[in-house]
Amino acid sequence: MASPHSMNRRIVSGTAISYLGFFLGKIIVFLNTVVLARILLPEHFGLVAIGLLVLAVSETVAEAGTGAAIVWRKAEVATIAPVALAVGLIGAVITALAAILLAPRIADYFDAPEAAPIIRVLALAALISTPTSVFTSILQSRMELGRRLVTDTSKALTKGIVGIPLAYFGSGAWSIVYGHLAGICVGLVLSWWFSRWKVRLSLQPEIVRLIVPYGLQITAVALLGLAIRRLDVAIIGAQLSTAELGFYTMAFSLIELSIMGLCWSASQAFFPALSGSGRTREETAALFGRGLSFLMAVTFPLGFGLAVLAEPVVLTVLGEKWRGAIAPMQILAFYALIFSAGFNLGDVYKATGRPGILTAINVVNLVIAVPLLIFASARGLTGVALGQVGVATVITTVNWVVAYRASGIGPNVLARAIWAPFVAAGLTSTLCLALDRDLLADYGPALRLVAGSVTGLFTYAVLFALLRRDLVQPLLLRVRRRI
Repeated sequence: MASPHSMNRRIVSGTAISYLGFFLGKIIVFLNTVVLARILLPEHFGLVAIGLLVLAVSETVAEAGTGAAIVWRKAEVATIAPVALAVGLIGAVITALAAILLAPRIADYFDAPEAAPIIRVLALAALISTPTSVFTSILQSRMELGRRLVTDTSKALTKGIVGIPLAYFGSGAWSIVYGHLAGICVGLVLSWWFSRWKVRLSLQPEIVRLIVPYGLQITAVALLGLAIRRLDVAIIGAQLSTAELGFYTMAFSLIELSIMGLCWSASQAFFPALSGSGRTREETAALFGRGLSFLMAVTFPLGFGLAVLAEPVVLTVLGEKWRGAIAPMQILAFYALIFSAGFNLGDVYKATGRPGILTAINVVNLVIAVPLLIFASARGLTGVALGQVGVATVITTVNWVVAYRASGIGPNVLARAIWAPFVAAGLTSTLCLALDRDLLADYGPALRLVAGSVTGLFTYAVLFALLRRDLVQPLLLRVRRRI
C-alpha cells in the first residue's frame, strides 16, 4: 500500500489532471455555447436541456454501475470489463427503446411537443456512451487521467466544429443535438484506443453475481443524485417557460464549469486513491481531510467570486439578452459551495464498498427536495435557486453526521478544511464588491470583470497563503525544486 504522503500527492495531481481535462473540455464547450448563445435563443437551449435530461437518465440506467465496479475491483479488470460491457449494452438497448416510445409523453409533461424528436435522437446516444463508460473506467482504475484529458478535450472540440456551423445556417436547437452526438462518437473511439483493451463480451455468472449487486447500488446512488441535480430542470420545464429554462440552464452551466466540475474531478482521484484494503479509519480520515483542504482552497474563492461578479460575467460573455441568468447564477454559486463541502464523502463510501450509505442519503435528499423546489418554483427562477441552497444545506449536514458515524471522518476535518478559505474568500469578495459597486459602476462589464478578477485572485492568494502556510509552503518548495 502506498504511503499517505504518496497518496496525498496522487490525489492532488490526479484531481489537477482530471480537472484540467474537465476544464478544457468544459471551457471549449462553454466557448462553443457562447457562440451559439449569440446565434440561438434561450428557448433553443431549454428544448435541448429536456432532451439531455432524458439522455442522462438513460445513460445512468444503461450502465448499471458497472463502470464503478471496474474501479472498485481494479485488480481484476481483465475479468470484470467484459461482463461490465455486456451488461451495459443490454441495458442501453432497453433504455433507448423505452425513451423512444415515451418521448411524446415526456414532451407533453414539459408542454413542449417540439422536444419529442430531440428526445428520440438523443436516446440513441446511450448506445454509444455506455461502452465509453467502460473504457474510461479502465483508464480511471489505472489512474491514467491524462488520457482522459485528451478524450474530453477532443469531444468538446468536435461539438463546436459540428454545432456552430449548423447553428449559423439555421438548424436551431438541432445544431446542439448533432454536435453532442458527434462529440460522443469521438469520445467512444478515443477512449477505446487509449484503454488498450481488446473488446470482449462475457456474462460469466460468478462475475455477474459479483458486480451487478454493487453496480445496482451505484446506479441507485447515481439515479438519486441525478434526480437531485436535475430535479430543478424537471420542475422549471413543467412550471415555467422554455426560455426561463434556458436562462437557468445557462446559469447552472457556468457554476458547473467551475465549482461542481472541480468536485467531480476530485472524485476521479479520490475514489481510486481511497480504494483498496489495509488502511485504517484514521489513515482514511487523514488522507481525505488533506485532499478536502486543497479542494476547498479552490472552490470557496470560485463560489464567492461568481456570486460577486455574476453580472459582468453574464453581460460580457453572453450578452444583454441573457440578463435573466444573472440572479439564478448568484444564488447557485452558494448552492455549489455548500454542495462541494460534502460531495466527495461519497467517494469514501464507494471506496470502502458501502455505496448503500449514499443511496440512503440521496433518498432523504430527494424527499426534502421535491416539495421544497415545487413550492419555491412559485417564485420563479430565483425561488428555485434559493430552494437549492436550502436543500444543499440540509443534506450536507446529514452527510457529515453520517460520515462521522460510519467512517470516523468528523466535523473537525471539515472545519480545518474550510475555515481559511472562508475567511480569505469572504474578505476578498467584500473588497471586490465595493470595487465593482462604488468605483467601477459606470464602466462597461468587461472592465468590471477584468478588474474584479485580478483584484480578487491576488488578494485571495495572499490571504490564504498567510492563513494556511502548512499547505502553501510545501507546494512552493516542490515548485522551486522542479525549477
